[in-house]
Amino acid sequence: MVTFASKVRPPWQDAHFVGGHPVLDLTNTVFDRPPPTEDGELLKTPSDVLTWCASAGLFEEVPPLTEAAASGLVPEVQAVREHAWAVFSAVAHGEEVPAEPFGALLERAGTGVRAGQVQQIDAALDHPIVDWTAPGAIPAALSLLVVHALFTLPRDRIRACGRCGWLFLDSSRGGRRRWCSMNLCGNREKARRHRQSRTR
Repeated sequence: MVTFASKVRPPWQDAHFVGGHPVLDLTNTVFDRPPPTEDGELLKTPSDVLTWCASAGLFEEVPPLTEAAASGLVPEVQAVREHAWAVFSAVAHGEEVPAEPFGALLERAGTGVRAGQVQQIDAALDHPIVDWTAPGAIPAALSLLVVHALFTLPRDRIRACGRCGWLFLDSSRGGRRRWCSMNLCGNREKARRHRQSRTR
């Protein structure tokens, strides 16, 4: 399983990395999935993408990007994220993996591998060599991680937060985790229920 070492960098915080896997954390770069909040997008600039990748442990040093590599980076990574969301949201809800987003991920990953942007791929996919500065390399590497995660993460432990919809890998002993974070959504949901009980 992917076990990248992470060191969270601004503007990101530990609370942005509660998914238990980089791919699930990627899907959570939008606030409140159902329904989405206004201005809930967290990946707005190439710098956001680069610092997120560094925070997730994909690379240690933020690579310098050429204008060509930065151009289109944000919408391409957002597209990968939305395809990943569609795939893993379906898994979390016990549904079949949707063919169109999964096919798009396969295609993007394959393009990156064929172009030599992603190299030295092993079964664990924990030390791929990626030319991070090449145009399209980051979306290709992320797509490959999504495909790998689909076949390696335990499907019966992938959950969606009952409050915000963020995805996470339930590693609790009993497999009964309900919230992306007890400190955030868990406590907010408890407070909401408490308010409701007092108004009855």
